[in-house]
Amino acid sequence: MKHHPLATSARIAVRGLLPLALCLAGPAAQASCGAASCNLLNDRFALGTWEHAGWSVDLRLESVTQDQLRAGTKHISPADLPEGEEAIERHTRNLNLVTTLDYAIDKQWSVALRVPVLSRDHAHDLLDEETGEIGAHEQWRTTRVGDVQALVRWQAPSSTQDFSWALTGGLKLPTGSRTVANGDGSVAERTLQPGAGTTDLVIGASARTVLGLADALNLQLTWTQATGAKDDFKPGRRLELSAGWAHAMSPTWSLLLQANLSQRQRDSGAEAEPELSGSTTLSLSPGASVALGHDDTLYGFVQVPVYQKVNGIQLVPPYSLAVGWTHAF
Repeated sequence: MKHHPLATSARIAVRGLLPLALCLAGPAAQASCGAASCNLLNDRFALGTWEHAGWSVDLRLESVTQDQLRAGTKHISPADLPEGEEAIERHTRNLNLVTTLDYAIDKQWSVALRVPVLSRDHAHDLLDEETGEIGAHEQWRTTRVGDVQALVRWQAPSSTQDFSWALTGGLKLPTGSRTVANGDGSVAERTLQPGAGTTDLVIGASARTVLGLADALNLQLTWTQATGAKDDFKPGRRLELSAGWAHAMSPTWSLLLQANLSQRQRDSGAEAEPELSGSTTLSLSPGASVALGHDDTLYGFVQVPVYQKVNGIQLVPPYSLAVGWTHAF
């Protein structure tokens, strides 16, 4: 049966682009000054419909600059900080390169390895305990491998090119460093480290459907839970829900729009800051993709938070950027 060119384009957009799994780089915390990553539907492993065995790779570059202070649901300035604060958080700039390599064993089973390389720049100013005046300036810069994920995906036997659903399970492994320090020998707090130190269970479910000749819808739910604490630190449970729409403008170009909800509980342990961790964020993520033949896809997104609620006072990004390339061998 011969497919309409736009229908084929819609299938390519879905298979190569929608969702997420995380964007799941490193701790991805939004703590008082912690690291962050994009929450997007954009890798082949998450929602691709496999027709035969084979390899696929997804490379995604994320830019997330956290430079706005927020208390609860409101933006605040350094002048609004309550008395007794020890520091003014200035920024946490994150540039994440996330590589996902996956292998389809057959039409139902596939495995993947997700490796994040995290480049991070954090700065804050210490405050004098007595006067409240700005004192020492501290900064950390590092580029390290974060926590690697090993995943297994099962696709329902009833899945077709027009509709499929799948379950995903795996582990986030403690491969990232927890001892990054600055030039003065001061070790960064746990949420700034490339690794959380814990082994986390990752469970997910996804579905996607092609509507007519040019449209596709995607849905994915991911739950991440640390199996225990490490060195008196346990990251909070993370729940992510993403819904995406793709519209084929031509056999190669597609417009993309996603809604991304991320909810994280408070961190726990003697080395954690539970009062300054945990958040709920709802974002809209418009984007576009272009298919370079049948096996290659380029894509890009701008992620804009439309609702943010944090515990305590935290640094948040006004927006995030992500660009990527997917190739099927």
